[in-house]
Amino acid sequence: MIRLYTQTENGISRTVGLEDRDYRQEDIFWIDLLTPTQEELREAEAICAIEMPTKDEMREIEATSRLYCEDGGRFMTTSVLSRVETDEPMIAEITFILKGKVIITIRHTDSYSFRVFSHSLLRASSTNRDLVFIGLLETLVDRQADVLERFGTDLDALSKKVFRAHRRRPRKDEEDPDTDDLREALQELGRVGDLIARQRDALVNLLRFITYAGNEDKCTGSHESLYDSLRPVARDVNSLSEYASFLSNKINFMLDAVLGLINIEQNEIFKVFTILSLVFLPPTLIASIFGMNFADMPMLQEGWGFWISIVLMVCAAVLPLVIFKIKRYI
Repeated sequence: MIRLYTQTENGISRTVGLEDRDYRQEDIFWIDLLTPTQEELREAEAICAIEMPTKDEMREIEATSRLYCEDGGRFMTTSVLSRVETDEPMIAEITFILKGKVIITIRHTDSYSFRVFSHSLLRASSTNRDLVFIGLLETLVDRQADVLERFGTDLDALSKKVFRAHRRRPRKDEEDPDTDDLREALQELGRVGDLIARQRDALVNLLRFITYAGNEDKCTGSHESLYDSLRPVARDVNSLSEYASFLSNKINFMLDAVLGLINIEQNEIFKVFTILSLVFLPPTLIASIFGMNFADMPMLQEGWGFWISIVLMVCAAVLPLVIFKIKRYI
């Protein structure tokens, strides 16, 4: 899909698709390409007289492949975390091209930030390439801030769930904390930790992108610089990077805590088996002694010998339990 934004006497107009060509080429200031077809790419190339990067070229990880100048235009690609509300979040690449008075954006995933900015742009009376570029970046940064805030809220909820449930020993009328809850918390921490790692990587790419965009465009011969205009955006991205690092450290702390709680729960299980083995060990010894097949065994021929052995085994089982209870091992 191609969207052409033009400046008219009545304000800002948007043309969607190539069927309606009721616009003047010199009035175009923004070309937005969302999963473009070959025909739409050729139309954008004809308008700006440049060659558009392919989807594979947008995914290059080298900085020189993402940030470069060619044919009098500045090509800049950044990564953002997209589709966070779904079960399959992903890293999406967005390419910005500044050529003359026109800005071109190429993306292969629908972005909430672009929808919000385009709606606000259509309500404005006038704008230009630089204002659109800066406005898009500010909207993207705001969206990334919202995503990080959501991750922070999820971590707070997980922290309360984990530590409040295990901060004291349960009473008799309360259920014992289940290890399955800790496993679920561990899985959720892994999911959020993976998303935060992706977000940190996206913020690093975005900061590199903003730094490159703020320098003078020597390759195009332009002396206009966006450095001063992009400084607030760069500060915001730095702040988000620090917050993402804080969340990452919190993830590591909670992972260690949950693993420790799981070990405690497992140790409690082994503790029960150990106590049971110690409780039944003396009765087993007594039963083994009276089960020997010697000819001369005390109380073997007596009628009350069986009951004496039973009483001895019960006492041998109860005595360790009493000692453990006094020592508060159980």
